[in-house]
Amino acid sequence: MCTLKNLTRRIRKQEHPVNYVRLFLLSLSLVTILASPLPGAEPRLILVLSIDQMRYDYLVRFAPLYKGGFKTLLDRGAIFSNAMYRHANTETGPGHSVILSGRHASHTGIVANTWYDHYLRKTINVVDDPVHEPVGGPGRGASPTNLIGFTVGDKIKQKWPNSRVVGVSFKDRSAILMAGHRADGAFWFENECGCFITSTYYASKPPTWLVKFNSLKLSDKYGSTPWTRLINDEAVYEKFAGKDNAPGEWDLKDTTFPHQHRGQPGQWQYYENIRRTPFADELLLQVTLEVLQAYDLGMDASPDVLAVGFSATDVIGHTYGAYSQEQMDELLRLDLILDKLFKAVEARVGASNLLVVLTADHASLPLVEWLQKNGSPQARRYNPGVLDTTVREALKKRYPQAPELVIAFDNPNFYLDLDAIRKHGLKRAEVEQVSTQALMATGTVAAVYTHADMLFGAPANDSYIRLFQNSFFQSRSPHLMVLPKQYIYFDARPGGTGHGTAYDYDRHVPVVWMGVGVKPGRYSNPAGPEDIAPTLGKILGIPYPLEPPSRLLKEAFQ
Repeated sequence: MCTLKNLTRRIRKQEHPVNYVRLFLLSLSLVTILASPLPGAEPRLILVLSIDQMRYDYLVRFAPLYKGGFKTLLDRGAIFSNAMYRHANTETGPGHSVILSGRHASHTGIVANTWYDHYLRKTINVVDDPVHEPVGGPGRGASPTNLIGFTVGDKIKQKWPNSRVVGVSFKDRSAILMAGHRADGAFWFENECGCFITSTYYASKPPTWLVKFNSLKLSDKYGSTPWTRLINDEAVYEKFAGKDNAPGEWDLKDTTFPHQHRGQPGQWQYYENIRRTPFADELLLQVTLEVLQAYDLGMDASPDVLAVGFSATDVIGHTYGAYSQEQMDELLRLDLILDKLFKAVEARVGASNLLVVLTADHASLPLVEWLQKNGSPQARRYNPGVLDTTVREALKKRYPQAPELVIAFDNPNFYLDLDAIRKHGLKRAEVEQVSTQALMATGTVAAVYTHADMLFGAPANDSYIRLFQNSFFQSRSPHLMVLPKQYIYFDARPGGTGHGTAYDYDRHVPVVWMGVGVKPGRYSNPAGPEDIAPTLGKILGIPYPLEPPSRLLKEAFQ
């Protein structure tokens, strides 16, 4: 009998990606939800917002200070307070691939921001596509070609050919992976020109509105404007975020307000630095409003999707940390920007025709120094070379006849040279065991998972194995997937912080719904961004796969 359980087992054993996809498509027929729509919810425009690296606590910690969009969401939204990603690879690419597909890397193949391609024998970016060229300026010819399967936008376009689906963000992977394969457009910011671009996947030449927008050179106007606090009273920042110039921030130099720009307009360094300021959100708002008009979104009965990825929160979070005055100021300013966006969209389509969903692609680890000061003395910084060197030296010592068995190190994970292992007559399981023992001996690693663990299971009492299995796609995943110990951060820079682990601090994000059909309130049942796509499918009456253990967020609707 072809049960879903048996199909899942067969899928995980597949070596050939084509067979994998065929079995996956067959499995979808077993888990497709009923197509009857939720009553009372018929949006003309679905506005999906991803606030990159937004921890859930940002929504509630600064609630007394919010006056704009976040306040509107808190007052009028359905807020899921216990929403966590159900995967371990808490990076930008995987997170954004989940938001509007509802499926993990185990199905979509989006295992990380980058991965080692065994056929090309090099590391590739999640949206790399050598077939296409940049349009509107210099940059990368990117597309969703690496994303296996479909998004809500793709299914909407299938049911309503006149519907429009557009993604826009400072990051290409954010705009592209949320928009999906059938999108009418995806636009992102390029450091080489300080402009927004797209690729030939979407258009053979830049749209007229994009040419006009880029000609204004709006990103250059901030060159003489330092980043200062929104609120003049520094005591307010100290109350909600702590002292400025906290230990562990960025380069340990530029850590206090006001922040001057690095570089000058026209230089790559200047445009790269814009990403580290709230000015990036202002620019994104402007281009989003242009997209809203250019694609005539929300103006007819066919539902449209506008997916917007605000990225400054991520770069600022990496630089200054979750409890910095800079991150607090970024959120207070984003609150006002979201207010402008909500008012503009509601004025255009009407509140009764609008559905808003806000979430994040991942959360983050607070600064190690903050953790040490606030009750987590085990928090530590380590150079990732500790892991890389340890494994390479252990393998060289054990197999002197095969001096190089690591083909790529993707902090903190490893790709092994399987050809070299076969060439020298070695046993892969033994090589993995030697590597694992070396990693565990560093005292910095909690667990190491291999492909065998993913395919055939691990101890039942392992609370993280399922998260890693959801992140696993055999032909793309590292051969050694490393889980650092809690509060351990691997990075070569002297300050800043990151994300990417299976721990709650990287997985806990907001999921908020607002608009037509939504029942405002607080909902504490377990949820996750994986639930957004199938719930949208249910709202629209579109048959959509429900990947266990995802669920429909029915309690949030009238």
